Amino acid sequence: MASAQSGWMTIENLSIRSGVTTRNIRAYQSRGLLPPPVARSGERAAFYTPEHLARLRLVSRLQERGFSLAGIADLLESLASGKNLEQVLGIESAIAESEEDESRIVTENELRALLPEVADPEASIERLVAVGLVDRHERAYRIRNPRVFELGLAAVQAGIPVEALLDEFVRLRADLYEVALRFVALFTQHVLDPFLAAGMPKEKLDSVVEHLKRLRQLAISATEALMRQAISDETEAAARANLAFPPIAK
Repeated sequence: MASAQSGWMTIENLSIRSGVTTRNIRAYQSRGLLPPPVARSGERAAFYTPEHLARLRLVSRLQERGFSLAGIADLLESLASGKNLEQVLGIESAIAESEEDESRIVTENELRALLPEVADPEASIERLVAVGLVDRHERAYRIRNPRVFELGLAAVQAGIPVEALLDEFVRLRADLYEVALRFVALFTQHVLDPFLAAGMPKEKLDSVVEHLKRLRQLAISATEALMRQAISDETEAAARANLAFPPIAK
């Protein structure tokens, strides 16, 4: 049985990882924007690959920039004769192949059951979607990071108001995007730009992708380690400032 972790994806797996509905995936295939899935020996269903995921993400980004589907089709066709599209998809598909998807699909009733008791559960769900913790997925919802979601619920149960926690999540997300941009700028200046200046040699592609993966892991590991230290230091400082310690006996 193929799995998203092995690189082979069903249309449902592809939909979850790309954020594109299964209906739109099939529509893109019919318009030539997405290659057909791949048949595998011994499997009834056809499967999609990281290349399909990379193409879907490219199509989605072009749509966000205002391209029509017809315009995207023309662009893909014109690029297909050269190596630019191949290189772009090669980089994206290699990165996509290494990503682990931990998201979880739940129905609206299941999502409501997970939430703490609030006066307006629909408004809470809308807020979760707005801040990026939850995505709409066809007639259901996708919890993007179940572990973060569960820890957030635990924080609410400890007494932190939902709205205050979501506000902090928005601020944290903005801060982390700034950090991510700085690391990406390092990669762009010192790795990607020289690769582009050299004419995007195909033999260098694997090396560029590996450098990006390692830099991404460095950013994640460093952020986690430094956050742990900062939380520890600030917690200790808060305890010393606010907790009354008994006098030391002489």
